Amino acid sequence: MTGVSVIICVRDGEAYLRDALDSVAAQDAGDLETIVIDDGSVDRSAEIARTHRVGARVVSRPASGQPASLNAGLELAGKDFIAVLDSDDVWPQGRLANMLRMFDSDPGNEMVYGQMVNTNDALEPIQAPLATRLLPCSLVRRAVFARVGRFRTDVQHATSVDWMIRAATMKIRMAPLESVVLLRRVHSSNFSVRDVSCARQDLLRIVREHRERSKDA
Repeated sequence: MTGVSVIICVRDGEAYLRDALDSVAAQDAGDLETIVIDDGSVDRSAEIARTHRVGARVVSRPASGQPASLNAGLELAGKDFIAVLDSDDVWPQGRLANMLRMFDSDPGNEMVYGQMVNTNDALEPIQAPLATRLLPCSLVRRAVFARVGRFRTDVQHATSVDWMIRAATMKIRMAPLESVVLLRRVHSSNFSVRDVSCARQDLLRIVREHRERSKDA
């Protein structure tokens, strides 16, 4: 059925999860399903998700990392388009409707991506908008995942970067939207900030592996 599956992965995100869910509920894109994968939270994250008005489908799992949780969300997704939202980030109103219009205007588009703004805890901008093709800034046809594949689980950071590089290598048709589609909170509990050394190592590993494969192609 045409519509958007929104996948939110959370671990101990009670401080911000309600804001993320509120921003999904505020979208005017019609047929939405929200899937929350609770990755071993020991706080109230699952309770917040289950009682929120967005009517999310909540699945609680033993902690296994964000990539595995994203894959679990993809297995449950039943709509034609996939959107991923981190549990501490927020969508501006109209985000999904604007992106869906890009698909309506050109059915050949397989992915639409927009701009991201880094903010503080109060969602006040701390940087100018930045156009990025990272998954949280994108809306993707579900069929694309069957071609590109799932998220690799042997790295915990930059899995979205790896997936996007694979998609670009396969020449998935990506169209830019000239508007802000994501407010990204920057705080001390960010997954990549908590373990910055590991995040850098994973990113370097991914880039190195893709460079080696491109040389061999």
